[in-house]
Amino acid sequence: MIHDQGLPMFLWAEACSTAVYIQNRTPHKILGRMTPEEAYSGVKPDVNHLRIFGCLVYFHVPSDKRTKLEPTAEKGILTGYSETSKAYRVYIPALRRVVVCRDVQF
Repeated sequence: MIHDQGLPMFLWAEACSTAVYIQNRTPHKILGRMTPEEAYSGVKPDVNHLRIFGCLVYFHVPSDKRTKLEPTAEKGILTGYSETSKAYRVYIPALRRVVVCRDVQF
């Protein structure tokens, strides 16, 4: 996934985490076409939020974290999904760091 999207190699942990997240939400033959998440919790997981790893995203910058003349959105690269909330993990190339964002546009 990293090589396909041309991302830096230090994002390997994000790629592994995303692969496991997706694998837990896809059906498996050994479980009788159930997902591991469904077998564990008894509830079929929602997969409408899944997007392509490494796609370009724009995320909202809150008004308290910017000045009047700065842009209201920044560019980033989707690297995964948050385990604790309904949010995405976004890599910001300019800062070389990964942040968790709720307001993301694809």
